[in-house]
Amino acid sequence: MEHVTTPKIGSSTKRFGMIALDLDGTLLNSKHELTDETAAYLRRLHGKGIIVAIATGRSAACTAHIIAKLNLSSEKRGFPLVCSNGARGLRVINKAYSDLGSRSNQNRASSTVHGAPHRSNTTIRAEDSKLTNPFLNRTLVVDEELFHTPLSMSLTMTTLALAHRLGCVTNYYLDHTIYALIRNAEHLEFTQRYANLTGSEELYRYLNPNDYYVENEGLYTEDNCYGYNEAVNQGPPSKLLVLCSTEHVDEITALVHQELNGKKENGAVANVIRGSPPFFVEILSPEVHKGQGLKKLCKKIGVSLEEVVAFGDGDNDIEFLQLAGWGVAMKNARAVLKDVADEITVWSNDENGVIKTLQRYESEGKLSCVGE
Repeated sequence: MEHVTTPKIGSSTKRFGMIALDLDGTLLNSKHELTDETAAYLRRLHGKGIIVAIATGRSAACTAHIIAKLNLSSEKRGFPLVCSNGARGLRVINKAYSDLGSRSNQNRASSTVHGAPHRSNTTIRAEDSKLTNPFLNRTLVVDEELFHTPLSMSLTMTTLALAHRLGCVTNYYLDHTIYALIRNAEHLEFTQRYANLTGSEELYRYLNPNDYYVENEGLYTEDNCYGYNEAVNQGPPSKLLVLCSTEHVDEITALVHQELNGKKENGAVANVIRGSPPFFVEILSPEVHKGQGLKKLCKKIGVSLEEVVAFGDGDNDIEFLQLAGWGVAMKNARAVLKDVADEITVWSNDENGVIKTLQRYESEGKLSCVGE
């Protein structure tokens, strides 16, 4: 059955004071770009008192260029951000508008960031050139961490062992750094694809000895955390990504879910999500999802969930749309999300579907400041 592109439960009579937006496949086009038109319209709504928030699977630093381009003044509350698929919630300050960021003494990214590994002894390092990521160059700063639910160390080690056995490379997320161990050329290709997608080249720290990869499985064992001991010693990650080919992503997703959750008598020990775009599998703590992240964010900033309209496109947006006052799936969304959405947009992410839908809400008088 073909999905309709009108509200499925009747026209909403609600008014919304907060807009919560997924990024990839939703706010961003298929080139993973924020258009000038979209940014300008969201700035206008923000100027009228509407709260604009991002809720994404990306880590905070992987959203930095988007937040910087939105360029919303943050003198009142800070920019509200749910990242790592609900594992973390932050208030982000743009220092162009406030000096509040100077007070922040937490979540500082290291200024030593490593570039991609090479087979030769020549290593290019980001500190040799100017850092462009707004979190790394401190244009944006984390003023407050509202919540954080990392993986347990037990789940972390189980996942690293499983990824190693499957021959996959894992992204290990600690604050603004992504740790990865490259064991072959395919691993390097996958991490570079992810870096290109999210603009995270400067965030990667490769754990390879001498910054080149060695195809020797015997080097990496449980004793050295399968090559991730440097990261593990610093603490558990906000999330883990197991990178794989698009051809095998459904198979790997099912296998990871079965291995982590299928044999457990006391319920799931991990939230396993098929990635979007589909070349990775995401592993989170079992209670973590974007919907829970949105709920925690709203409680922290004093906004009722009923006042939130949420837009998404992927499997990881199901709870996000369900918990919001009104959940909107993009025209290009996965069928599983369209099935739970209150509304499906007439336009895709490549047709500025988010802002065209918001413009309709605005013309209908459905957008207003929180509490009005």
